[in-house]
Amino acid sequence: MKSVFVKRLIFSQNSKAELMKQLCSAVFSSSSGEGIHILNNSENYISCHFLFEKVYSQSTYNIETEEFDRIEFKRVECIPFFIDLEQSTLDVIGNKQQATRVIEFFGKVTKYRIGIEDVQINLLKLLQNCVQNKVLFNISKVKIAEYSFFDNIVGDCSLNLFGYPKALDVVKKYEQQITNVTINISMEDTYSVAFYKSGAVAIYKDADSIDIQMIRLLKQGL
Repeated sequence: MKSVFVKRLIFSQNSKAELMKQLCSAVFSSSSGEGIHILNNSENYISCHFLFEKVYSQSTYNIETEEFDRIEFKRVECIPFFIDLEQSTLDVIGNKQQATRVIEFFGKVTKYRIGIEDVQINLLKLLQNCVQNKVLFNISKVKIAEYSFFDNIVGDCSLNLFGYPKALDVVKKYEQQITNVTINISMEDTYSVAFYKSGAVAIYKDADSIDIQMIRLLKQGL
């Protein structure tokens, strides 16, 4: 499972033309311990990896001294992200801490000349666009807070709506009380996506299996 963080980019008149040059000047090096590796550069988007060295340590038993030694070693970590020039967004695949790290590095590389704004994907807007564009999906699970059962008994509940023909109506009715919705979206591949009340979006796929087209589909909810 990987989370997707979407940020709106505010470009100035010449920012897009300068951006590629700035990214190329920030390639990973062992001296800096961090940098960007560009995977794909097209007219509409730039696919990248943010690479950084992380120090790990572990204890190992030394037979000669009969004591435990502390050994440190470095490993290069990788965080995938897209710069979507068509929709002017920065899309990071990872956890919140990793997203923050990419955003901070992106700001440093661009000398903070490109504005970054928070945005949130609206689930209902996304699903309505899927219906209009004939994208196949089904709502599998919905978690509702403060659901009224009977005799004024209120509690949280989890509904399995897989195959239920009126699942979208349930989401519309309890929109304000929903804490978590899981949907399955069918494109060239099938993606299971969870939407949380906090605004977080998680895709149950490996990072390498999440492409720009899938993220652009999710951004129909912006």
